[in-house]
Amino acid sequence: MTTRYTLPLRHDVWNILGVSLVLSQLFISIGAEKDWFELFQESSFVPDTLFVFALTSLLWLYVRMVTVFLQQKFDWFEKPIARIPAQIFFGIVLPSIGCIFIVALYFYAQYQIPLSATSFPAYEFPFAIIVITQFNLYYLIYYFYRKTKTPTAGNAAIEAKKSIVGVVGRKNVPIDLQDIANVFIKNSVVYITTFSNTRLSVSYTLDEISLLLSEADYFRANRQVILHRKCCKSFMNEANGKLLVELDPDADAPLIVSQLKAAEFKKWLGAN
Repeated sequence: MTTRYTLPLRHDVWNILGVSLVLSQLFISIGAEKDWFELFQESSFVPDTLFVFALTSLLWLYVRMVTVFLQQKFDWFEKPIARIPAQIFFGIVLPSIGCIFIVALYFYAQYQIPLSATSFPAYEFPFAIIVITQFNLYYLIYYFYRKTKTPTAGNAAIEAKKSIVGVVGRKNVPIDLQDIANVFIKNSVVYITTFSNTRLSVSYTLDEISLLLSEADYFRANRQVILHRKCCKSFMNEANGKLLVELDPDADAPLIVSQLKAAEFKKWLGAN
């Protein structure tokens, strides 16, 4: 089962917005002969801030999307020779080139001046490359951090387990691994649903539970759900190549399989 070594988007988006706002002020100040308070009083301050904020957020989201995609294809440990140039090209070179064109369009539309007549090539663009590189390093560092927190498949203590203990009310209940229908996260708590439709909370992470389960019978549908083959009642094709899966027993929320994992899911079910 594949683990995504990126911060969940719902948490990451706050980092993106907060840091992008700070970076927007740095970009505006770079190369300027005036201090920040003088720049603040100019009529161009608000539109420039909004533009740089939006552009920085967009570039960060792009780097995140590229990193998630490449992680599905080239794991840093498993395929480093392929991953390094791919990450540099798609994660640094392409967004840097895109940054030039977007900024050039903005200066032409907003101020009717060519990019070459501004301080961008000499000051802001080199700083932009550094920032984009930092976005890539951010996810690389987080990858290695998560890697150290994820149990390895060779852990004998984990592989030897045949059951785990869940909690229902005040009761601690042993769960045979073969009785697990699905595993899901709700409000940061991991729950297991058995084939008898009993729901229990557990102290394990989804990564840890995935190592206990047979890949032939269980599928990591996304970062929130693991399901047994027999738990999949049906699935329907949705927009953009996604799949809507009906579970029995259910996992307390509609299960969406992304376009990236749809083909793998169908192959696992024998639909391809």
